Amino acid sequence: MPPRPARRRTRIDDGAEPHRLSRFEGERRSVALASESPDRTLAIGREIGSLVPRGAVLSLEGGLGAGKTLIAKGICAGLGVSGEVLSPTFVLAEEYAGLFPVFHFDLYRLGSVDEVARVGLFDAIDDRNVVIVEWGDRLPPGTLDADVRIVLEITGDRSRRITVEGRGGFLDSLEGGGA
Repeated sequence: MPPRPARRRTRIDDGAEPHRLSRFEGERRSVALASESPDRTLAIGREIGSLVPRGAVLSLEGGLGAGKTLIAKGICAGLGVSGEVLSPTFVLAEEYAGLFPVFHFDLYRLGSVDEVARVGLFDAIDDRNVVIVEWGDRLPPGTLDADVRIVLEITGDRSRRITVEGRGGFLDSLEGGGA
């Protein structure tokens, strides 16, 4: 068995308070994070939420049970949402009060772009809100211009591989400047 590569420390590991970004800058790239537990997935979401600026659009992708709603709960916590965050699978959309309005959509049950438009997804995307979209990959390519794309893959009963794609400045902050 080959040796395991050293795990990069992130701000999530050291508990340092992050600095919320005012905008996304830099080249698009991705970073893969490991989660060994639901608590770790929640912490990764909280870190992401504590960094994203007003106006951000996040697409959460992955199979059933991969942890999209769990990471959305963490993102909402990082955005200052204090109430319970629910899966919007059956209501299709939830709005939360945080540092700024947070709109949480679930596209699993929607079959067309027209249906997505009718639930208000495209109207919610502006520079005042943060929009979180579960199953964002169900939209045709180019329909949703997500600032951050988060792909969750099941790697074990409780473990996940979380690939975060975004602008370099955001990912640098997420990784704690390479610490």
